[in-house]
Amino acid sequence: MNTQTAEETNGLTCTIQYRTLYAVLRTNREMDATAKKLVEKMAEIQTQMAKLQRQSNSLTAALEAIGLRLEDDDPFSQPTDATYAETLPFTRTSLVAACKRILMDHRTKFLTKSQVEYLAAIGGYPFATDDAKNSVDVTLRRLAEQGLCQVERARGPAGNQYCWKGPKDDEE
Repeated sequence: MNTQTAEETNGLTCTIQYRTLYAVLRTNREMDATAKKLVEKMAEIQTQMAKLQRQSNSLTAALEAIGLRLEDDDPFSQPTDATYAETLPFTRTSLVAACKRILMDHRTKFLTKSQVEYLAAIGGYPFATDDAKNSVDVTLRRLAEQGLCQVERARGPAGNQYCWKGPKDDEE
């Protein structure tokens, strides 16, 4: 005898307690063909999303480990790389403008040239050179010479780190 309520087995509205869509699909023989297709498609999409989220988590950890991606200390205080990837704010800007915006957006952190290069690239900046890191480095050094950012000099693979100290908003 089936004692489940309609609310527990309603696969179309996903108001199932303690079950996945896949389990509902297998056990609910009374679902009409349209609802069954919708549930199958939803289960397929959720599986793909879970797989992509695992891949994203792995890539995020790898990028953080090699020092390219910033750790999300407080994702609400400044744009994250995901925000840059969604909005592509640097597709039609100069490298100078992109570097200034990145430093302003992350004004509380010191960034390496690799991190700035990564954020510019993920934000859609169309690098037209074989050595993008050098272009970013030259741009950051010029911004420092102009007094727009502070430099913490360092040797080693990471090199110098830069932090915005110019005006609060870009006035140029």
